[in-house]
Amino acid sequence: MNSELERKKILPLLIKFSIPSTIAVLINMIYNITDRYFIGQNVGRDGLGALAIIFPVTILIGGIGMFFAIGGASAAGIKLGEKNKDKAEKVLGTTIFWIVIIGISMATLILLNLTSILKLLGASKNNIGYAYTYYLYIIPTLVFQLIFMSLNAFIRTEGNPMLSMKINLLGAALNTLLDYILIVKFEMGIKGAAIGTAAAGVVPAIIQLYHFFRSDILTLKLKNIKPDLEVMTEISRIGIGSFLNQFLNGFSVYIMNVKLNYYGGDLAIAAVGIVSTSRNFINTSFIGFNQGRQPILSYNYGAKKFDRVKETFLLSTKITFTIALILVFVVVGNSDMVANFFVNDKKLVEFTAHAIRLNLFMMVSTALYLSGTNYFQAVGKGNKTTQLLTIRLVVLTIPLIHILPIFWGLNGVWLAFPTSDTIAAIVAMYFMKKEFKGMKIDPSI
Repeated sequence: MNSELERKKILPLLIKFSIPSTIAVLINMIYNITDRYFIGQNVGRDGLGALAIIFPVTILIGGIGMFFAIGGASAAGIKLGEKNKDKAEKVLGTTIFWIVIIGISMATLILLNLTSILKLLGASKNNIGYAYTYYLYIIPTLVFQLIFMSLNAFIRTEGNPMLSMKINLLGAALNTLLDYILIVKFEMGIKGAAIGTAAAGVVPAIIQLYHFFRSDILTLKLKNIKPDLEVMTEISRIGIGSFLNQFLNGFSVYIMNVKLNYYGGDLAIAAVGIVSTSRNFINTSFIGFNQGRQPILSYNYGAKKFDRVKETFLLSTKITFTIALILVFVVVGNSDMVANFFVNDKKLVEFTAHAIRLNLFMMVSTALYLSGTNYFQAVGKGNKTTQLLTIRLVVLTIPLIHILPIFWGLNGVWLAFPTSDTIAAIVAMYFMKKEFKGMKIDPSI
């Protein structure tokens, strides 16, 4: 794998790593789509509203997973590039230790305060029961969910993107099958959706752990599963940007939900769940490519092959921009069909289709922004990522969610994200221009 990452042409490498990674992310999207489809068709508007209400916490959980996936896998990849296998394995062991500690602590905190958390998130009397039931079954498996989210990045760092894709496929297939059996056949409603999603995280996580205990490239050794603060600091330095991005995203979604509830009530809350799923579907193209290129960037940066680093970034960014443009055209151009897929509710479909057109039309900007932030994470410069996400979410998105509705009401809420992402993309590309100029002046950085 080492010689391949260091010498093989970039385009074939991107195809090998990014295509399976993109498919894996797309498969992961099936989790959300499956739940929303079956809940929308069998539970209705209030069930979709329940998923939207808990979405900020779901994003926070995903942020912890991304913290270890990006921070841990990038740190391990850089160490492999430096030919330091022992240190790379310490990164893996430290990651597992802290996932268990954080997962157990967070699960306990959520379960003990679940009703209060749901009320704080804005749950109404119509959807709070559904939201409570859904999380009651998922949160006890939180450690396994975090392991599943995190370890696929380590598998790609090993140079095995196909295995990562297969594990994601297994989880998605299991979730879809269980949703159909439990929701449709046994009429278990939101409870069935939660059980399906929980099981679809536990089974793949067990397979991942089994793989790493037997792996020759990155072996999970019991002696390395410990709170190594030096290694954790390195993981944190790279991964903190991903966590803060997810955390602030969750906070902005919470604020958006408050504004949507104020201007549009339960109808808007139900709609935002479908809009978010559509946004995540478009995100799949560039998130998958970004994850796939991460081992290439990390390894070559660690090996000081800066020409390959630059080529990887530029080529992958051009590809993701093109794919994002196509997906935006397809989703926004067929917004009525997209909304109707999830729910048979004419009023909700019309409302959601309009929201999709406003909220998603500039997502090519999101592709450029995320390409920049992912680059800095992959090469161990998490501070740059933190700066970019602060600009995007703290300086732009959150204030715009408050400001734009003053002029355009509900439409202003939907327009906050595309406006902030467009400005953030321009800033991210400026950061990248400075990064490559610096490499040219001083290739030893």
